[in-house]
Amino acid sequence: MKIDERALLQERVRTLVLRHALQAVLDRLAYATQEAGQDAEAELTRLEQCLVSAARSIADRASAQKLAVLVAVEDATATIRTAFDTAHERLDALAPPQLSLVETPTAVAA
Repeated sequence: MKIDERALLQERVRTLVLRHALQAVLDRLAYATQEAGQDAEAELTRLEQCLVSAARSIADRASAQKLAVLVAVEDATATIRTAFDTAHERLDALAPPQLSLVETPTAVAA
């Protein structure tokens, strides 16, 4: 295995570990935020935007680097987005169903 291929494989393994760790942290953050009566969706969205922005700024700086660096940054960005999407889905599942008002039909005079 070439050195570049090995480095890329190591980065992908790190990204996989990052995905699981990030998911666990996001689950706890969402639960704690929701228990505190705060808007967990807004908090997760702000955090997601900050992390993705940071990952993209690294990619901008690394534009002169090898393809392996750019692939690793894109993997990290995809991992972050997947983790946040999963956290949002779990929040949606935990949210109480919204009840809509349904008008009762008016009685028709005979």
